[in-house]
Amino acid sequence: MSAILKFIRENHILAVIEQAIAKKKSRLSLNSFEISEIPSLLYSCLEVEHLYLHINNITSVPVQITQLLNLTTLTLDYNNISSLPAEIGNLKNLINLNISYNPLHILIPEIGDLENLEAFWCNRIGLREIPKEIGKLSKLDTFGARGNELKTIPKEMTVLTKLRWLTLEYNQIESLPPCMDNMESLVHCNIKQNRLKEFPASVLKCPELMYLQLNHNQISHLPDGFDAIPTPSLEMIDLRHNPICELPHPEHSLVRYTEEIPSVVVQDLTPSSSSRGHGAQALAANATALRLPAVPAPRHADPLMIADIEIDGSSIEDSEDWENSVNSSELDVQYQSDDERADNEIVQFFQAVGMVLPELSRYATTAS
Repeated sequence: MSAILKFIRENHILAVIEQAIAKKKSRLSLNSFEISEIPSLLYSCLEVEHLYLHINNITSVPVQITQLLNLTTLTLDYNNISSLPAEIGNLKNLINLNISYNPLHILIPEIGDLENLEAFWCNRIGLREIPKEIGKLSKLDTFGARGNELKTIPKEMTVLTKLRWLTLEYNQIESLPPCMDNMESLVHCNIKQNRLKEFPASVLKCPELMYLQLNHNQISHLPDGFDAIPTPSLEMIDLRHNPICELPHPEHSLVRYTEEIPSVVVQDLTPSSSSRGHGAQALAANATALRLPAVPAPRHADPLMIADIEIDGSSIEDSEDWENSVNSSELDVQYQSDDERADNEIVQFFQAVGMVLPELSRYATTAS
């Protein structure tokens, strides 16, 4: 980066923070600024509730960030962070936390002190073990840990009775705790691309379960008494690319063995219907609301902004994966007010200037 561009960028970052302090803003977006070190001025933004620091070059998170006690949303994904301060547990108001795509390798036990956390993403951080303290997050609704090196999950996680969206795809999970049915609110469970040999029968006993993704594992048979297990809300079990698909197996209206989707009866969704609205169409329409109760729906649909969002994980590969965690950028779009959108346009202007300056500089130095 040229000296002049670096000067403009650093001063603009400080100006954005100063403006947030002066206006006592509750939201501060510093994503995609190529920040390598969090400016100390940021820790004076005591009013900020939603802080976006994703897609930067941050290598460490100073303990001072825990002074921002009003934080409800913190995005640190797509950086180069290798550790988190133990004091992060002091952020008692935190609801949404995204630390995905960082070389963290471990989750510190103090994560369990985030007593109000509802949505937590730790995708592709090199994680080998989920700490048992995860069981202390009694309000957790969404947990995503795809693309790690997990071989199992702790039994303490099964006490999360409010967890509805669980995404553990692309790990090395060989077994699950036998008490998964304690997760009574579980709606969508994604354990595809793992190493399960046994069908996790206890998951089927979760009364709210709608979708169970077990494709690309090593499952060779259904559990005994499969047909007798009550599944009042279940819409589909995906068993594609398991050994069972190549062996003689019982056909079932809810089990998907091939690329062809089994035909299921979609319940009547009219107001006069007595059903609870479970059905493929209802799930597709309400997926984001189910996954992110803490995030309000966007007031304006902005196709240009949404088109630029890189969805976190494999949702680009498979549009059926409604459980895929929403990228921080989408949270940012959903949270912006009209004034904040105007501020964001200013940010985009400076970023555009930053892209043009090197080219202008080249012409200036070659002109005679």
